Amino acid sequence: MEKASRGSSLWRALDALRGAMALQDALLLAMSLTLLRHEADSAEPDEGSHRTRARDAWGAIAAGDWWRDPYELPRAIRGGLEVWESRHIRLENLPQLADVRATQLVPLIEWVTAAADPASLFEECLRHTQTTGKGGNYYTPSDITHLLIDLVEPRSGETVYDPVCGSGGFLLQAHEYVKAVDGNSRLAGLYGQDVNRTAVQTAAMNLSVHGAEARLQGPSSTLVDDRFPDQTFDVVVANPPFNQSGWDDRESRHHDLRWRYGPPPAGNANFAWAQHVVSKMSDTRPGRGAILLPTGAASGTKAGERDIRLRMLEDDVLSCVVELPAGLIPYLRNPVSLWLFTRSKKPHENWGRSDRSRQLLLVDARETAVSVGRGRRAMPDEVRERIVATFAAWRGTGETSYEDVPAWCRSVSMDEIAAHKYDILPSRHVGVTAAESQTVTGEEQVAALADELYALFETSHVLEGQLRDLLGRL
Repeated sequence: MEKASRGSSLWRALDALRGAMALQDALLLAMSLTLLRHEADSAEPDEGSHRTRARDAWGAIAAGDWWRDPYELPRAIRGGLEVWESRHIRLENLPQLADVRATQLVPLIEWVTAAADPASLFEECLRHTQTTGKGGNYYTPSDITHLLIDLVEPRSGETVYDPVCGSGGFLLQAHEYVKAVDGNSRLAGLYGQDVNRTAVQTAAMNLSVHGAEARLQGPSSTLVDDRFPDQTFDVVVANPPFNQSGWDDRESRHHDLRWRYGPPPAGNANFAWAQHVVSKMSDTRPGRGAILLPTGAASGTKAGERDIRLRMLEDDVLSCVVELPAGLIPYLRNPVSLWLFTRSKKPHENWGRSDRSRQLLLVDARETAVSVGRGRRAMPDEVRERIVATFAAWRGTGETSYEDVPAWCRSVSMDEIAAHKYDILPSRHVGVTAAESQTVTGEEQVAALADELYALFETSHVLEGQLRDLLGRL
């Protein structure tokens, strides 16, 4: 078992299980116990409560009634969560504990029992999923989730949708954002889908322990089996797998209504995800969206991808691109870009006072990350706040008027972008004059291709890890 942070009691609990079970199984057990503790704490005092089973099961576990037979522990967890499973999703792959001694489980149960807040326990478990070869690909760090949700500004009574929801981080942050801004007001609905059953299961647990409810679908690929086919949403957010190949199992690329800007390449789903986000944005409020993409998507010269980007820009649905630092997402070493979409850039309630039609805000935030541990980087709060304030000022909702800032941000016209061959990578535009930005050098083209190649390397590493894990189970 790999080690979690040595400074936490969770690490000591997981370390006690070293050799008896894999880290991802120990984390699933920890999250299941945390959920059971939350359901028990939420139980009504009367015996007719629908959570009575959870309260009784957790009481027995905390009292050590399973001590003589570790097999009793997973049975107690499942029995206590029977009502929860009927309302959400069945918990699969709970470890059977065949090779685990009771004494090895005590630190984990004590860790869950002693904590003041089950939600914080669950968040700690999620952070440790980054250290496994499995699971880190569906966890988006909190600094990134905060940034995206702060930029799209969900409001009370709106719907929020994540087509690749992972552990539910974006949906949960949208829920927390509305609570913080509007007090007791609530979103009209949270919706999510994911191809990975473990991710859907984790998202359901994560939202529950934080007191949020969502309609989750899966396991099923959104790109070939959209489980919300006739719905649009006020806010759409996504952190999809980058440069995903072999995504179109049904050869639907040429006759899917979502691909209004062109059929996405079969070998790369970046612009399938981007078009899906736009297709799910409501026309009425109007809707807005945000997606993380590799930097190559902003500057790639492959005909199919470039043409889709061109048509998106001509349709004026893209409002802002932020170039982010490398290393913010644990399983990706290369830089990423954040794209923001909206149905209308004319003045309205969900936009602001400034008419930004046929303009694009570009922000270069590549050099803003700080190191927060071995091989881990994060975005400081002040940087996130600066990006949000810049976008707000550009839209006419901020406290100050917008101005271009060399080496930070620039508002670019569609005519200039067209002259630049629809390359929208912020570092190519910010801090240079319009005349300078129209020329793409051979070195820049090589750099763009290198970005794409590094992204493919990262994808191959993820696939290799998943294959090794699968072979290890055979």
